[in-house]
Amino acid sequence: MTAAVKNPTGVAPDTSAPVLTAEGVTKTYGSTTALSGIDISVGRGEILGLVGHNGAGKSTLMRVLAGREQPDAGEVSWHAGGAWTQKTAAQAGVRMIYQELALCPDLTVAENIALSDRAARGWSWRRRAEHDVVEALDTVFPGHGVSIVRRTSDLSMAQRQMVEIARALCTPTLSMLILDEPTESLSVNATRQLYTHLRRLTERGVSMVLISHRMQEVLAAADRIAVMKDGRVVDVVAAKDTDEDALLTAMGGEVRADTATMRRVSADASSDVRTDGTVARLAGTGREDFLVQPGEIVGLAGLAGHGQDALLGRLWSNARGAKVTKRRAYVPGDRQTSGIFPLWSVADNLTVSATRRLAVGGVIRSAAKRRLAAEWVDRLNVKGGARAPITSLSGGNQQKVLVARAFATDASLVLLDDPFRGVDVSTKNELYALMRVEASRGRSIVWYSTENSEMAHCDRVYVFRSGQIVSELVGDEITEDRIIADSFGDAHTPEPKR
Repeated sequence: MTAAVKNPTGVAPDTSAPVLTAEGVTKTYGSTTALSGIDISVGRGEILGLVGHNGAGKSTLMRVLAGREQPDAGEVSWHAGGAWTQKTAAQAGVRMIYQELALCPDLTVAENIALSDRAARGWSWRRRAEHDVVEALDTVFPGHGVSIVRRTSDLSMAQRQMVEIARALCTPTLSMLILDEPTESLSVNATRQLYTHLRRLTERGVSMVLISHRMQEVLAAADRIAVMKDGRVVDVVAAKDTDEDALLTAMGGEVRADTATMRRVSADASSDVRTDGTVARLAGTGREDFLVQPGEIVGLAGLAGHGQDALLGRLWSNARGAKVTKRRAYVPGDRQTSGIFPLWSVADNLTVSATRRLAVGGVIRSAAKRRLAAEWVDRLNVKGGARAPITSLSGGNQQKVLVARAFATDASLVLLDDPFRGVDVSTKNELYALMRVEASRGRSIVWYSTENSEMAHCDRVYVFRSGQIVSELVGDEITEDRIIADSFGDAHTPEPKR
């Protein structure tokens, strides 16, 4: 089920006279060609979808279109003329909503709004910023629950995403929105609210470029869809004339994990990490005690913010009342603030948690570190290689490194906090395959995901509501319909266990 909203008026956007055009745009970083001869345009009031696997060049193209980076060759032109820079783009009312949120964590919501508003100056800047952000949040996300006087670091990922969106919408001269994975942290209801508002904006002539790995959202929301592969636009098609399988085929990736993927993620793996007895147990979590056995993939489902993060935190910290194996690893949901070390290389980021395995007499063996990094870069096909700066990688490849960091340890319990946010289908398939391979070796995995469909990869699923476990699903019981029903209604009460 998609939460996107199609154009209710049936009036087609005016693409005959583009407001923004890129011609022959090329961008390189050292020996890496991120964009190669891009030709693309966006019409007035149009939503142009942009899809492609991680590393295809989507985010680089968005930064060029927003004037944040200058192309090495080619040209970006605005319909009103003039050189296209970050300053002229801002003056023209072009705003970008980032996948990796660009908020200042130590400032309040209102202060973040004022920081990006050129007009928010003088004695009344705070009052104006507070008024603008409250109006934007209330208009787009009724019932959002965001306190504008709180620091953004204290907000949930979903609330921070709402603030990032609201900040862009506070632009008084808004003419174009560039949205990079805007719904990855949002609930289904908040996603529906966002797309409803975006369509209202297009009816007023605001143009948009939408990047998302959620194909059904792009198909439902966009007017046209451009497909990128290896830094090129390989196809542009009307959304009504294509479907998900056709887009995935054009992107050049497999729809499902194939035998070759399974073989690659299994290659040169470390020895088994089997654990005798229960790996983790938490009592008093609801109708069911929480339990993890060796070799299990256990899913945490239900509406976002209903206790899944808290349970992962209790397992990670081995909180009071928890019985958890000492050897555990954690993959955080926010890779930018609590995941990657931005000044380090891929190899350093990947191996930092495996120092116990790599050290002899308290000294880390450089050769062993290089071998471990190379093994996981190869297993997960991390583009850029072990020596590359972690910040030079796409978001999906950064996420691969974080997942590899956890599995490269000797931990018998791996905790995953929505680890596939913002990654493409191909990358997800690699990581699904990795989890299954590692579970077959005896490693246990506890996995929270905001996408109910992903729970089909689990052996057991606990559904949360209002901070409590309300049901435990196994086997054929693990369906999206059942998870949704238990999330909202009175969950099925299982028979007492014997």
